[in-house]
Formats: sequence, structure tokens, C-alpha cells
Amino acid sequence: MLDAHGSWIKRLLLNEGNQPGACGAGTAQERSRSPRDEANIADFWSSPKDLQSWQDEVTKHRINFQAQLVLPNGQRSPGDAPLAVAFYFSGLGHEARDILKMDWGSFASCPFILIVPQRPSGRWWFIDDDAAWGWVEGEFCQELVEAFAAWMNMMIDHPRVDKRRLGLFGFSAGAYAVLEMFASGLVPISRLAVGGLHGHGQPNVKHIPQKRSAGVVEKFEKFLQRVEGHAGAEHIEVVHGKTDKQCPWLDAKKIVDALTKKQLQLGCPKVKLRLLDAHEQDTFSKRNKTHHDYMKAAFMRKEFFKGFFADKVPHGEANMASPKRRGAQVWRCLKNHSCAVFCCKPVGLVRPLPSASMPSASTLEVAKFTVSTSMDGWEEQGFQIFRKSGFVIIEDVLDHVQCSEVLEDCRQMAKEIVAPQGAGNRGKGRYSFGVASSTGSILHREAIAKHLLNEGGRLLQPLLSQIFFDESDRLSSFSCYSGGGDFVLPGVEEYQHLHADMQVKKDLDKQMPPPFLAINFVVQDLTELNGPMRIVPGKRERDWRNQKKEPDRWRCSRLCPVPAGSALVRDVRILHGGTPNLSEETRFLPSVEYVSAWFRATHRPDMFPPRRCIPQDVFVTLHSDVQQICEELVAEPGDDTEDMSPDDDWHSKVWRGVTFWCT
Repeated sequence: MLDAHGSWIKRLLLNEGNQPGACGAGTAQERSRSPRDEANIADFWSSPKDLQSWQDEVTKHRINFQAQLVLPNGQRSPGDAPLAVAFYFSGLGHEARDILKMDWGSFASCPFILIVPQRPSGRWWFIDDDAAWGWVEGEFCQELVEAFAAWMNMMIDHPRVDKRRLGLFGFSAGAYAVLEMFASGLVPISRLAVGGLHGHGQPNVKHIPQKRSAGVVEKFEKFLQRVEGHAGAEHIEVVHGKTDKQCPWLDAKKIVDALTKKQLQLGCPKVKLRLLDAHEQDTFSKRNKTHHDYMKAAFMRKEFFKGFFADKVPHGEANMASPKRRGAQVWRCLKNHSCAVFCCKPVGLVRPLPSASMPSASTLEVAKFTVSTSMDGWEEQGFQIFRKSGFVIIEDVLDHVQCSEVLEDCRQMAKEIVAPQGAGNRGKGRYSFGVASSTGSILHREAIAKHLLNEGGRLLQPLLSQIFFDESDRLSSFSCYSGGGDFVLPGVEEYQHLHADMQVKKDLDKQMPPPFLAINFVVQDLTELNGPMRIVPGKRERDWRNQKKEPDRWRCSRLCPVPAGSALVRDVRILHGGTPNLSEETRFLPSVEYVSAWFRATHRPDMFPPRRCIPQDVFVTLHSDVQQICEELVAEPGDDTEDMSPDDDWHSKVWRGVTFWCT
């Protein structure tokens, strides 16, 4: 039997015959060594040409595999440091020996052990049918997943293995297998990468023959449920072809969204996504008819391995059971096979939350309101969502560096704004950046102006041009008005009341173009716990007036999970409100605001006076396209912003006194 002390690893390394549960040499010569001589133990990666074998005593499933030590080119020895491990699950067209023949050393960032299992005969990995339509017609085999988990845990129970750097990657059918293994939670995987991914079944029956369509969608939904139950990872990378006809991106995106949703709920890093154009694939010719040939483009890159094996702190070290404790639980479950798979998830050491109860799951399907700038035609897709709902989430607007710099700026501003009593102008623990500033704006801040107004705003201008397009005069005209946003302190248990930021007279209250627009930039992942905004698609103040109580479905309509780097483009007339921040960090949501030319021309001129809030030395750094819509915001001689520079005592001139926040 397997046990938590790794007794079978010694049989594996010593190759003690072909007993059930031991690792036989297959066609390789038997190695004869004394089990007492630890120094002579043969490592399982020392004979990469051998097809090795292991059998699970409980399920009797036999797993064949090959393994080798990969050294970066020019490095002759792995040294004495613990070794990273990568399990690779291949597509249907590759054998383990094909993978080991590839020149991994040219791309490796560090020495690592590459372990490649063979796909079980007659299986689409964990689906009991390897025919052409097996991935939609076959049935999922949980028992086989458990057998592979037992084998993987045994392989990593070795003194040379660095259990902080356990990677799992695969392509096509192998990507499916990787997702099932990761979702099971039975192996302490910290790094994950998939290319050309698909699931069990399909989200629709498009292109599926009618005779094979029964149960296809149901199988995919169950597969997604398994994926959404994963235990989190320090690094997840997805590589997919934009034009992939075999595994369409729109289907794969549903899987990516499921991975991302749980990552953000767990406070783990956002899924890294690489979308490849047709010419970036391994074969760019008529032979690649399905545009599904990019295994090498996905993984055989130095940048891939640098991210994959980056030496990071293990996921959730502060609130997850240690690998040893987790492993012991897995072993207990695998030994008796008496518990459901979800019983084998890590034992959480949960930090105590405030007295407020855990929020109910969000009723807002965020994916339906989200597009990415990495997709072709994202502007048109985003516009259609905005026109229908009054808001849209645009992903991949800011990168990690931009988010970090803006977040640091927000933290500095918060230190100057928050009163000792913690009373905010928007309720206890809730603050408005704009209201706190004497100019009503934060565009004087270098990081805000550079990353949100200049870089983020310019990237989003094609979308803004569509949103502000006026059919009556066939023009798109708008200008930047201000910069603001809000933040909520940790431990705030109250909801902010539902509201709209602007009420417009009936004769001016036309749907498109909107009078006023706010773009909130997400500089830290929005999760269920850290006070995300709740928003009601398509609903305005008039839809709320006659309601005595906010409907539960509106109260739970929270914008989460949303990854850092995204932008929330919203019509300020749409109903929204704040939610409790039950996390241990302040949640920031800075914004840049725009006003349409038609509204400014028809409204009272004193409602939108020019805000001289951008110092001249900041204005000159803006792109010419951005300068055109910010001309009225430039500080003139005699303004409070005169002679401002980043080194001046600007904040003491701008922020209103603490007394304001205590009232």
C-alpha cells in the first residue's frame, strides 16, 4: 500500500522487481542495488530512454511514464539545490519519448525534472473514449484521476524535489488532463500552464453531429464546476490561438474565466493569458488547416520557464494548510478511496473575519459584461455591452507595473485623507478622492496622470469615441473633466446605499450618448471579500424611486471577480453602491471622468466649470490626443496649482482639512 512516508519511492528508485505497486523497468535492464545503501539509490530520471511503469494497488490502474533531468544549456550539473519538477501531459499525437527528444535545455531557466506520463490506452486521458469524438461522447473517470494523483504524489516524495516548485503543463488533450488534475486538488501543484485547451464536452452543440450531441453541454457544465473548485496556484498561464478552429477561443474563454474566478476568490494572482495570431503558430501554412499547431510556441520559450519556475512564496502560506498536512490528508483519502474528491481539498486555516457574515455569491455573471483588449474587435464588443447595460469591463488595460505605481499613489493619498476617527464622507470607512481635493480632482498626481489618463485613457479612446458618438450631428465629441474614485477601509461591514452619481432632467435624459462617463481603474483584484462595487445592469434612479427595499438580487449584483489591470467604463446614471470590505487591506478604485460635448452645451454652464487641476509640467508629458481633451484642465497663473511640481508641498495645498472628514 502507499503511505505518507514514501516507502514506495524507494522501491521505485531501487526498481525492486515488478511487484504490484512497484516501478518496473519495462524494457530496461533491472538495476540491482541494496536498499540499505542510500547513496546508491538510482533516481527515476536517470534513464530517460526507459519507459517506466507503476501500478496503483487499489484501482489496479497502471501508469507508464518517462522522465529526465533537464539542464540549461551550458550547465553540466544540477548542483545540490532541490530540483523543480514539471509534469507534462501531451496531446493525442505525441508519445512520451517525443516530448523528451525536444530541446528543453535551450529554454530552461533552471535545472528541473521533466516527467511525461503516457496517455492510458483507450482513454482521452480521463475520459473513457479515445475516438475522434471521445471528448464529447465519453464519460469522466474520477477513479483514474485519483490513481494519477497517487502516482504524482509518490514521484514528488523525494529528497531532491523542491515541493515549492511543482509545475503541471500540457497541450490540447493534455491541457484537458492538466485541468482535471489541478481541479481535483489531490496534488499540491503551485504552477500551471495549458495551451490549446478544451474541456469535457462543449458549451454548445455547434459543429457537433446531432447523433453525438446528447449530453454534450451538460458534460461541459460539470467540467466547469470541477475547474471552479480548484485550490489555487501561484502561477497560471494560458496560451491559445485566436484563430484556433479545433478548440475555438470563445469556448476556451469560459474555462479561463472559471480559473480566474476562483483565483481571485482565493486572493491568488490573475491568470496570465497569451493569445497567438495565426502567423505565430509552429506551422504557418496550408498544412495547419485547423490552426491548432502551437505547442512549441506555447512552451518552448525562455520567458515561459522564467515565469513558470519563478521562486515564489507558496500560495496561501498564511491561510492554507502546510504541504505536509495537505499531503497527509491526500494520502489518507487515496489509501482507502472512501471519500469524495472534494474532501481532499486543503484544510484551510481561515483568518477570523469581522462580525458581518460572509456575503452571498454574486448574482452578476461578470463574464457577460467583459471583453479584453487582446481580442480583435474588442471596441465594438465593448460598445454593444455598454449600450445595453450602461457599463462594460475592459480587461488588460493596465499592466502589473502600472497597477503597482497607481496603487502606491492611492495609498499615499489615503494616508493624508483618512481622519483619526475613520469617518468618511461616504459613510464610515468610505472616502472619495475627488471630494477630498480642493480642486475636486486627482489628475495632478504623476502616476494617475501618466497611467490612467494618458496611457489607459488613450488605449480606451476608440471605445470612448463610439460611446460618445452623437447620431444627430454624426460627431463624437467629449472632454476629460476630472479624476476621482473612492476607497474603502478594511473591516467595513456596512453596505453603501444604492444610488446614481447624476440625475438629469427628463428632456436631456437620452440614452446615447451618455452625458457623463466614469472609468474606474481596477488596480488590485476585486474579490467577494474586499468591497467590490455592486451595480445593476441597465437600471437608473427612476427604476429605484418607488422601491421601499433594495431587491436581494440587486444587493448581490457585485462586480467580482475582476482582475487587476481592468477598467470599468460606466454611465454614472446606472445604479450602484458599495459593499462590505471584509478583507485586511484597503480597496482602491481610482477613476478618470469624461463629459459629452452635447450635455455640456445644453446644461447650465456653471455645472461643469473648467477644473484647473493639471499642472503644466504634467500636461506637457501627455500624448497629443489626450492633451486635446484636457486643454481646459491645465493650471493657469494664479491658480492654486501654480508652480507645482512633484517635489512641492502640493498635498498640503490640495487636501481639505481633517475637520471635513469628521463632520
